[in-house]
Amino acid sequence: MPAQRLTDKEVSTYLVFRIKTNELIHLHLLLLAIKDGKCGESIFEVDNQIVRETLRTAAIAWFSTIVDRNGLNIFPLWEKMFPQYQKRITLYRTAIQPELDLLRRFRNRTAFHADPIFSRFFAPRKDMLDHIKEIIESIQHFLTLSKFLIKREHTADPNLQGRMMDVVFNTELELGFTLKREWLIKTNVLDRTSIFGTRRF
Repeated sequence: MPAQRLTDKEVSTYLVFRIKTNELIHLHLLLLAIKDGKCGESIFEVDNQIVRETLRTAAIAWFSTIVDRNGLNIFPLWEKMFPQYQKRITLYRTAIQPELDLLRRFRNRTAFHADPIFSRFFAPRKDMLDHIKEIIESIQHFLTLSKFLIKREHTADPNLQGRMMDVVFNTELELGFTLKREWLIKTNVLDRTSIFGTRRF
């Protein structure tokens, strides 16, 4: 079954997904670097284990925003873009379903937002810690699946890179602001060939 043509809104959503996934990867790499001692023994005299827990809070909330139905919810777009891998996508989505409600509460009450009642603020953290192994595995599998699909994004639309560049142009016109092309290239969101000659960096 061939992929259906993406709407302009869906191309925009995919561009947001690419940027948010990059941020999740960077948080993951920071966690590993601190764990391995590559960021020093402490930051501002705070034990690196505590700093790791703060980064973990941010990473889990980032992940929730990408996959949750009240956030970016990348799954329906993936299924449209990659019908040949629908079984793989559905299998992963089903596997993490038990954690999604927990992740949503953690993001909304503890991580990105904060419930003013301490017991309600802290309860999702306790639930998260009770299921931390499953959550970390879900994030790792998500990054693996994302990498697999991103490598094949050109099969969904051979002109996807150009269409994402159109989203960038339209956003610049709307906001009266110029996005740095080099940033889009260095974060591997856009290929250099897709924007070469369009504007000086």
